Amino acid sequence: MFESADRTVIFANGASPRHAAPLQALKEARRIICCDGATDKLVRLGYEPRWIVGDMDSISSVARARFNDRIVADNDQNRNDLTKAFKLCLQNGWYKIAVIGAAGGREDHTLANLALLVDFARQLDIVMPTDQGLFLPLTESSAVNSFPGQQISIFSFDPGTAVTSEGLRYPLKALKLSRWWQAALNEAESTRFSLSFNGGPLLVFAAYNDVAVAGKSGTRNGV
Repeated sequence: MFESADRTVIFANGASPRHAAPLQALKEARRIICCDGATDKLVRLGYEPRWIVGDMDSISSVARARFNDRIVADNDQNRNDLTKAFKLCLQNGWYKIAVIGAAGGREDHTLANLALLVDFARQLDIVMPTDQGLFLPLTESSAVNSFPGQQISIFSFDPGTAVTSEGLRYPLKALKLSRWWQAALNEAESTRFSLSFNGGPLLVFAAYNDVAVAGKSGTRNGV
């Protein structure tokens, strides 16, 4: 669904990835920008950061000493470290981004990170592969590659945006998504589905084919 090669990876301080998709994105990264407290997690995975961004309140003394020449300190307490990493990418013209390690930790941090994907989606080409699936923000009507039976959820950050779908088991017909549950737990019927809308952005979650999740029908599907 996404090409991981030649992307700048932002490595956040959530749970370290285990699934092949985020690990492949790390392996193929053009450069890795680490949010400060995640530096030791990145090193344990066998990688080094090109830059470390944040207010340096959670980086270990060992990592600070080892990578002192790669630190971009930003003490602005009104922005979190992921926002600071996005800003660094924009300043340097790195527009193709994969965010790794932004989920699986505290739930409030995960929600905040997902909202940031949408905030920066019009400026950056962002994907967020997790251990369960891929988060993909859409800023315009799009066709999305899929596979039959793939579990799909769609979230809107603008309750006035009407969304119409083709290729999903439960069609959306000019549906305004005022609540996040309204278009969750859907299912792709073939190798592509499309979403038509004016406004947005939308945030699409697509489960991997080797992750079993609960379908909207209530059955368990290995997809």
